[in-house]
Amino acid sequence: DLVIGGTRVPAGSYTLFTLPTAERAELVINKQTGQWGTEYKPDMDLARVPLTMTALSAPVEQFTIAVENGALVMRWGDRQYSVPVQAAP
Repeated sequence: DLVIGGTRVPAGSYTLFTLPTAERAELVINKQTGQWGTEYKPDMDLARVPLTMTALSAPVEQFTIAVENGALVMRWGDRQYSVPVQAAP
């Protein structure tokens, strides 16, 4: 199990979506897996977690996702999105 942005996420398989706007962004943790493209079923959401959004000094042309210093970090374009992640107690 993990704790992502204060939300306990049981061990398993999930699909991650991001919902960025000009003002804020959310990470959607969805229980549906194996779908093709952007088939999204909101009723399958496990959680929606706020992301910290920061501007990048240089644009990133290829989407990247990593775990860095206790955070899930995603970069694309001129934005970085992050959320704390840790093993559940």
